[in-house]
Amino acid sequence: MERGSGRRPGPLPLRAILLFLAVVIVLRVASAWPAVTVWLHPEILGAALFLYTPFLHYRRGRPPAWTAPGDRGTGFRILAGTAAAGAAVYLAASRLPGVLPPPLPPEALPPLWEFLVRQALFVALPEEVFFRGYLYDAFEERGWEPVLSSSLLFSAGHLVIHASPYRALTFFPALLFGWARKRTGGIYVPILLHFLFNLFPYLRAAL
Repeated sequence: MERGSGRRPGPLPLRAILLFLAVVIVLRVASAWPAVTVWLHPEILGAALFLYTPFLHYRRGRPPAWTAPGDRGTGFRILAGTAAAGAAVYLAASRLPGVLPPPLPPEALPPLWEFLVRQALFVALPEEVFFRGYLYDAFEERGWEPVLSSSLLFSAGHLVIHASPYRALTFFPALLFGWARKRTGGIYVPILLHFLFNLFPYLRAAL
């Protein structure tokens, strides 16, 4: 829906919302039942569900527009500026008592290469495909504001799977990821931003 058009949003994309609910409920159950995690780790299960279930929606048509690379110059400027702003906000928040959870001791951290691979393949990529790809499209096609809508569900999903005040704060970086999707038209910059933002707590604990 274009700004200033005066048109009201259409009906909510219930199919997309129900798919979101189904995925987070499955992950919540998998996280709560140790017997399930023996056979399939929730991280792998979550990556599979977030990455592949959206393509059931696109399977009979053309590849979604968000798979296009877009303008690289614009993407690089948005990536650099947003990453710098996010790092500054995270650094400021880390200096305020009680805003962020205490960092893990360095001996509890996984090796850096393992952390990077897991964040890239099991977190940033699948979650951005689902939230800034599929859900973003679903709300935009019905005339709903996609950045706010997908960000609210992103934060809600984190709270359902593992509730904590800190995880509620995921709403704010999600707004930046959605804004980057809107500006670039694709999910490549949101994926990289998501990856970099998840790296901040690791660096805080390691340094």
